[in-house]
Amino acid sequence: MGCAASKGESDMGWADCGVDSNGRPIGYAFAATCDQSGCDAKIDRGLAYACGDMHGEGSEEEGDTYCEKYFCYDHLKLTDHGFRCEECVDCAKECELAKKE
Repeated sequence: MGCAASKGESDMGWADCGVDSNGRPIGYAFAATCDQSGCDAKIDRGLAYACGDMHGEGSEEEGDTYCEKYFCYDHLKLTDHGFRCEECVDCAKECELAKKE
């Protein structure tokens, strides 16, 4: 990841982790609103609000599907693999069904 913590720069930790693929700054120091359409809940772009509990996107090959978005707690669902948004929960279910076919 692009976080200072992963580069050995302990003075910043996870507050500033660079930018996502859409150019949005990520890390808990950056105020944001929930990425759920129609929701204006105030959040930050830290791991506590990240779909998948991590910045970036998960890999279907590794069985870890999550997006690169950030959601309020009303729009994150606890799964066996951590917190996911509704869309990613549905996607994971579809992937599981496809594997069984």
